[in-house]
Amino acid sequence: MKNIKKENIVQTVNTNKLTVTKKLSLAEGKELAFQIIDKLDKNMKKTKSITFFLALAISFNLTAQNGGVYDDFIYNNTKPIERKVNNVVSHVTVFNSQAQVTRTAKINLEASGVFNIVFDKLSPYINMNSLEVKANEHLTILSVSSRNDLLNKNEKPADIILLEDSLENIIAALADFKADKETIVHQKDLMLANKNVGSNQSGVKYDELEDLMNLYHKKLDDFKVNWFRLNNMETKYNNYKNAVEQQLAAYNNGKLTLNNEVILTVKSDNKVQDAQIDLSYLVGNVSWQPFYDIRIKDNKSNVQFFLKANITQSTGEDWNNVSLKLTTANPAEGGIKPELQTNWLGFQNNSNNRNISLQEVVISSRAQLIDEDGFDKIQSTSKSNFSKPTISQNMFNTEFETNIAYTIPSDNQNHQVDLTSFAQSAIFGYAVVPKLNKEVFVTAQVLANDLINQISGEANVYFDGTFTGKTIVSPTANDTLLLTLGKDKRIQVDRIKLKDFSSKSFFGNTKKEQTTYEIKVKNTQKDNIVLSIEDQIPVSNNSEIEIKLLEYEGATYDANTGKLTWRLELKADESKSVKFGFEVKHPKDKTLTGY
Repeated sequence: MKNIKKENIVQTVNTNKLTVTKKLSLAEGKELAFQIIDKLDKNMKKTKSITFFLALAISFNLTAQNGGVYDDFIYNNTKPIERKVNNVVSHVTVFNSQAQVTRTAKINLEASGVFNIVFDKLSPYINMNSLEVKANEHLTILSVSSRNDLLNKNEKPADIILLEDSLENIIAALADFKADKETIVHQKDLMLANKNVGSNQSGVKYDELEDLMNLYHKKLDDFKVNWFRLNNMETKYNNYKNAVEQQLAAYNNGKLTLNNEVILTVKSDNKVQDAQIDLSYLVGNVSWQPFYDIRIKDNKSNVQFFLKANITQSTGEDWNNVSLKLTTANPAEGGIKPELQTNWLGFQNNSNNRNISLQEVVISSRAQLIDEDGFDKIQSTSKSNFSKPTISQNMFNTEFETNIAYTIPSDNQNHQVDLTSFAQSAIFGYAVVPKLNKEVFVTAQVLANDLINQISGEANVYFDGTFTGKTIVSPTANDTLLLTLGKDKRIQVDRIKLKDFSSKSFFGNTKKEQTTYEIKVKNTQKDNIVLSIEDQIPVSNNSEIEIKLLEYEGATYDANTGKLTWRLELKADESKSVKFGFEVKHPKDKTLTGY
């Protein structure tokens, strides 16, 4: 009992300390001590207790006289007050395989002191070494730490809770159907096991047998009807179950239990209103992939490039109405140049049976600082209707800062973001490789810019409002990018082997083969076109095989590759043809590969 009363005294003292926020004089200390004593149980009013509180009051005065070792009791005699704050994701920078998330909170502090500001329900994929905090100038950040709240449970929308309840009811109904079917089986087995009637001495009367047969027939019909009814109900409820499970799976895809918390210990010297705190961190399970929509109205218009991105994230955190920055940079990569060490060359030790190779090159690294003032900027020549972000480009990466808010939920699905658009002039043409494909392809030779050379991606190609296929936009060593826009069936091409101009002959041990092809083309369009035709003759890398080009009717010939290229100008409804032939000599006792 004595110990309990002592604990009550200490608790009362601590309670009163919470109300003292200034230095006390001796008189004020005495007054406070007597106020505390008055609140104690009458049985505790003893000389020792009064002496204790008088000593406490004197210590207050000594502290005041010494200028105050501590400014207030809240800071020195109690734990920091903990506040869980409402915070929102305000900005996200998306890298190739992770993202930097910035959360913003605004807090009100009614008095000075030390507080633990808690950002809760954070992703389990946070890199805790990447935490960065920015606070109001009236707040001092004392420390940043993290912890797990394992008791936290995610709040679910009402419709998801309803679906989960429905799933439980469906599963219960299916269990009832299964039990009813088992009951039917047991009843049927029991009836059939007791089908014998009468006895060997007396037998059974006809009327009784007829009644019994009718009963059996009725019962078996009932069993059959109920069995099929339960089967149909099972099928229907299983369909319901699959639909609900798929809906829940779609919701739970990317959803995680958010137990992570970050605690910011801050000190405030004054009352604070609407103080802003920004918490930034790197988080995994995020990626983005660029892609293009390439649109060409006709062969007289510029090529329109629409650069977009698919963002996928399953961090557990939904990004609602956030500003986005997409960058090709990778924070996991260091800008460290390898350094070669001296490679000392020596003789092998013959007494050692092992095979000793030259000493390997040892590579160390040294940090290298890059001055950002040298970064170049580019401007987009966008002509699109969607909002154009800010684009910055330097020698290392390209960044896109959106100026509209996007919502990217944690569902592991692609979410499209518009980045920019630009127009490039092009030289349109038609090309065919009849040896491989007799269809004519429409091509556009586009002048490549810096953005095309840095941002690679798949491209959807639309010509005259029609989707014509996919292509790849990738960096090119040339200044131009060749795009295939689709097939034009209005240009007809045929490749024929001319038998009259092809032959085989033998001379001694040598076999000679002559081959001639004719390529016929017809332009059924109403416009004049320029058609590029590509074909080839074989090339030998063996001295016993001799190849000679006999004719090629104005084609450009590349002797290294054997490639023949014609450039034909065709008027509307005009037809033309070209021929080429070659000769192959080789030993007659050796068989050639196909050509």
